Amino acid sequence: MTTRTTRRGLLAVSTFAVAIPILAGCQAFGVNEQYGAEYADLGDMEASWDAARVPQLVPDDAKDIRIAYNTIDEGAMLAFTAEGGITADYCEPGAVEGEPAFEPGWWPEGELPGEGFTCGDWIVVQADDRFVVWD
Repeated sequence: MTTRTTRRGLLAVSTFAVAIPILAGCQAFGVNEQYGAEYADLGDMEASWDAARVPQLVPDDAKDIRIAYNTIDEGAMLAFTAEGGITADYCEPGAVEGEPAFEPGWWPEGELPGEGFTCGDWIVVQADDRFVVWD
């Protein structure tokens, strides 16, 4: 019984020792891929593997949704249209502080409005007919 327990312990330790360099490898070598996707509406996005990344502030009538984030760095961003606007009850209107971590190819050109919403960790502004969101 002692031999079996020792083998399990050694197996767990060796598996952990191999996994750490593999998991850290991309970051150690500076591999930071940018991910992006487009969805026709909220239903399509919620049916995708990006469903876990949908903040609650995205309204039910959201359409033409775009998402972008880096695979290692912090920061995610969304853009969408919504006739009803931002309807989340936890969003507070006010001055916008901070900037997105990076700029995907679809981000609005020019300066963003100085007023918008703070929705928890997310910032929301309306640029033309789209809402742009980042954390």
